[in-house]
Amino acid sequence: MLAQGELISTALLHYFLIEAGIDSAIVPALDFMRLNNEEEPDYVFIEKHLKNILKQHSDQKILITQGYICRNAFGEIDNLKRGGSDFTATIIGAVLQSDEIQIWTDIDGMHNNDPRIVQPTFPITQLSYNEAAELAYFGARILHPTCVLPAQNKQVPIRLLNTMHPEAKGTIISEKGSGQNVTAIAAKDGITVLNIRSGRMLLAYGFLRSVFEVFERYRTPIDMITTSEVAVSITIDSDIFLDQIVMELKAFGNVQTEQNQTIVCVVGDFSRNKQDQAFRILDALKEIPLRMISYGGSEYNVSVLMESRFKKTALKSLNEALFINPSKELLL
Repeated sequence: MLAQGELISTALLHYFLIEAGIDSAIVPALDFMRLNNEEEPDYVFIEKHLKNILKQHSDQKILITQGYICRNAFGEIDNLKRGGSDFTATIIGAVLQSDEIQIWTDIDGMHNNDPRIVQPTFPITQLSYNEAAELAYFGARILHPTCVLPAQNKQVPIRLLNTMHPEAKGTIISEKGSGQNVTAIAAKDGITVLNIRSGRMLLAYGFLRSVFEVFERYRTPIDMITTSEVAVSITIDSDIFLDQIVMELKAFGNVQTEQNQTIVCVVGDFSRNKQDQAFRILDALKEIPLRMISYGGSEYNVSVLMESRFKKTALKSLNEALFINPSKELLL
């Protein structure tokens, strides 16, 4: 059923182009887009079959295909999950090593903050693949994080453009970064914290491996993690298998969960010679109780966890401190 919308909409577009006298052809995604046994794109299969199909349509000016839908390793109709249409575009652009991948949305590229909550915001002209991936993963809904990797692997630029404002520059994503100390802020809702407290952690080899294996069995990604001598706190963005995960983790110690949490991520240049920016971020959030802080795992982001009710205040405060008054003296 989920495949029907793509099939119908592409057919309608194709018939519209025929009526307008524009030369076009439909290239069915189900003929070349396939997942492997790990439910990841089978790039070898996709490249081989797509190139063979395109040879048959070398005379057509416009080729139309479906996003999101595919076949799985058993040949059954399946889909690419969230962000699937953008994912399809970047997979195709990557395997064909296109000059550019364009993704058209309803906003002038990726903004430096959430325009639904914060004003003013502005579109970012240039982003690196790593910066874009961080922002997409931590809540910038204009692009799904899975979309960046195929293009990055083949060094194909991605351009984000606005359907309602086609003359806008939009955002170009490539190897070249924004060049800014602080590039943008994003927020990811629906986060659950699991806190595992156990005396068995102390000087114990393999404890964390055993904990991570529980999440691996349930195919549940971890967003943030902090550890101490006797406790480890982990965040996840899916509670589908939460009950089963908690049940297994109880074998290691006492487990507590906290829901309705939000990760606020600030993306920029946080290399070793830019420590002052991290201090500025935390200073802007000094009135907000923070549950976790992640700094140093990446040179591209500083992430903080808080209750979701503080998200709007945090985004506005960070916008004021980092973009509106970035030169304001920091009191330490």
